[in-house]
Amino acid sequence: MSSKHHLIQGFGLVAMGVGNFAVHAPMWLSVWTLAMGGLTVLFGASRWMKGE
Repeated sequence: MSSKHHLIQGFGLVAMGVGNFAVHAPMWLSVWTLAMGGLTVLFGASRWMKGE
């Protein structure tokens, strides 16, 4: 996967996490989804900065 795919996937996970809060999903699920999304965005951004 390219860095852009990681960025898109990460933002998708963050959006899902926010959506989970909106539909009153279990708190752990919302927090986990947001955390995974944030880490994926950071991973993609770091690879993008390196030019991969």
